[in-house]
Amino acid sequence: MADQSSRPARSGATWHWWFLGLWATVWFLADLHGGGYSWHYFANGSTLLFSGSGASPAGGLHLYANYPNLQIGPLAFLCAWVLGNLGGVVAAQLTMMSVGLLVLRLIEQTALARQPDLRSRPQALRMTLAAAGAVFLIVWASLAVHYSHLDDVLALLFAALAIRAVLADVPALAGLSLGLAVDAKPWALVFLPLALAVARDRRRHVAFYAVAVVLLAWLPFVVADPATLGATQYHIVNEPSSALRALGVSTAGTPSWDRPAQLVLGCVLGAAAILRGRWVAVPLLGIGARLLLDPGVYDYYSAGFLLGTLLWETLGLRRPVPVWSLVSFGALYLAPRLTNDAQVLGDLRLWLVLGVTLSVLLAPRDWYVASKPNKVAAGALRLPPRDPWVAHSVGAEAGRRSVHHSA
Repeated sequence: MADQSSRPARSGATWHWWFLGLWATVWFLADLHGGGYSWHYFANGSTLLFSGSGASPAGGLHLYANYPNLQIGPLAFLCAWVLGNLGGVVAAQLTMMSVGLLVLRLIEQTALARQPDLRSRPQALRMTLAAAGAVFLIVWASLAVHYSHLDDVLALLFAALAIRAVLADVPALAGLSLGLAVDAKPWALVFLPLALAVARDRRRHVAFYAVAVVLLAWLPFVVADPATLGATQYHIVNEPSSALRALGVSTAGTPSWDRPAQLVLGCVLGAAAILRGRWVAVPLLGIGARLLLDPGVYDYYSAGFLLGTLLWETLGLRRPVPVWSLVSFGALYLAPRLTNDAQVLGDLRLWLVLGVTLSVLLAPRDWYVASKPNKVAAGALRLPPRDPWVAHSVGAEAGRRSVHHSA
């Protein structure tokens, strides 16, 4: 009888995944024709990195010094080289679109680990994943299939993995994920405040692994050619519909202070979120800082912001509600298709980011999940006391204390 009574719950537990899988397929096919818009950067960059030492100008470890327009991390070039050999741009597009579904699945599992009581009231989480996931996948298809920006895909995947690792109290994996995100896309430095979300005695371990992975990937380029550091000053056009224009910055290109300001503002907002007990909003606030100050307005920027709203709505709120995901989709994706008024579009981007930021940082505490990461996740995920990641990162005794306390 117990099996029969549980059968309806099991049969209805996956409806949102059938929907999201079909929805992802529709948008993959819709963007496939004419897609791969930016894939040539990855194909050419990976060729220059691995076999371009004799090119003019030289590639290899001189890649970033000689080709500053390739604002793409070496990890992304490595993955592009692998995907290129497996099947080219279509294989890459299919892989990247599948990563979008993987991220949604990871978010669901993390939400259930953070709030186990959601299992007894699953419809709120399923409806939020279905609604917010649907708009997220539309924009993700633009990122993964139309533009094919592998570096952004990897950075966002590792950001989601870092949050999962913080919740599971696995500092080594959290540090590796944060470092790999930066190795894929330099602006992922805005995710580093997540290292402050772990217990004090674990922060140095997160920092060690993150810094080690970043140095391993980037230091050889700097040592081989110090001009690599100059690539951070690469300029793009300041679009009329950017939030930067709406803030009153009317220069034609990227101001010299803009790139560092994005990173500083993103990290400051991330640290503020952690001080307020809202650490799962670090990716949302960091990417919001990029939208606020970046001169570009590409659709693929919006994918990260929608991932941030989805993480916040499923992991930060006591009751998952996809309000900001739907509002953000309207402001960032639908509005440019309904009006060409650059001032309106710039103001929408500006006020959206300001509204989300204030909502996260200033709204009442009782709206949000207040428990600390390690107190929820270690017990929910049942990490063994001698788990190799925990033991290697913080010592077996520290791992035993954490699991015992969580249980």
